[in-house]
Amino acid sequence: MDNENRYIEVFDAREDGLKCVHFESGNVGVVDEHGEVIYQIDKCRHIEFAEHDFLKLKFGVAEILANPTLKNAPSDDEGYLRSVFYVDMKSGQMYGSMPQILHRKEFELLYVGGFLCTRTRKCYMVERKPDLIAASPNGLYLPLTCFDIPDDESLNDVFRWYGVFEVCLLKNDDSKVYWLLRKYKDDSVLVMDENGLHTYVWMDGRTGKVTRRELGYMRNEAERAVMTLTLNDIKRESVDRYIEKEAAAKREEERTREKEMKAMTIVEPIRIGGKWGLRSNGRMVVPPMYRNILTPVGKYCAVESCPGFWGVIAIDGKVEIEPRYERVEIRPDGTVELTVGKGKIKRLKIKKLKN
Repeated sequence: MDNENRYIEVFDAREDGLKCVHFESGNVGVVDEHGEVIYQIDKCRHIEFAEHDFLKLKFGVAEILANPTLKNAPSDDEGYLRSVFYVDMKSGQMYGSMPQILHRKEFELLYVGGFLCTRTRKCYMVERKPDLIAASPNGLYLPLTCFDIPDDESLNDVFRWYGVFEVCLLKNDDSKVYWLLRKYKDDSVLVMDENGLHTYVWMDGRTGKVTRRELGYMRNEAERAVMTLTLNDIKRESVDRYIEKEAAAKREEERTREKEMKAMTIVEPIRIGGKWGLRSNGRMVVPPMYRNILTPVGKYCAVESCPGFWGVIAIDGKVEIEPRYERVEIRPDGTVELTVGKGKIKRLKIKKLKN
């Protein structure tokens, strides 16, 4: 340990070996179990650990008035001369009061003084209400409104081309926020870092892991032309992935439904309040909502919604044929006979039931 980092007093300690200490130099800070300095600040009178990976610091009035960082720290107590401040150990950001912890799926944010703040190593702040933000359905990213486009001439054309007004957090990435350039149908995204590097990010459907593909830059016309072709391919790829995901979800839903219906061994019509429903093993599976329900044949039964309007439902209540036929007969061989009108009969196999 360097002489200047020797500490003479321990203010607080955690079970993981971290210690809040007073250095010989007069500064205070945090060291790990090996004595390596993790955080250090001068002109502070006391430091200790707070909940949620925060540090609690105490300053004198003179130190506060002489330090713009302290005077301008986001706080819920604006206009009040504070002596206690909080530092997020994940980002190093100073706050004038303990922020509120917010969770959106796996993302953690802070809210203090009307500002949303990220807990990334490079903290991002935006004046925004918490109820206006939500993570993507698959939890891959969390979009945040951006009101300030950086004054970087090398990226001006990129911002104009995409019309960027959002940044985002990415799942399992605690380094920083990224410019959110495009969102795709399967909830994948195109993002860009502060240097202009484009990256395509999606969730692997088989493993559930975040996958990235670096695409390069758009610094000139040639790179822009290549990027345009690449993004067209990505758009098609995302649509294909979305279609496959929806098909897989539908197959899984059908497997679950078939398993549940197979377990329904005793199903019988029941009348309550003048309406008919279905009961299985003593449990109501279809609420009383029909004018009439016939005894199930296999896993299906004929229902009458109003006089002369018959259809077919499965024993779990799913409507297979809308009630709009004069008569319905389900045969044991799996055939459904539908009387359309004037005695005309339409026949369907039970596995090909359509409205």
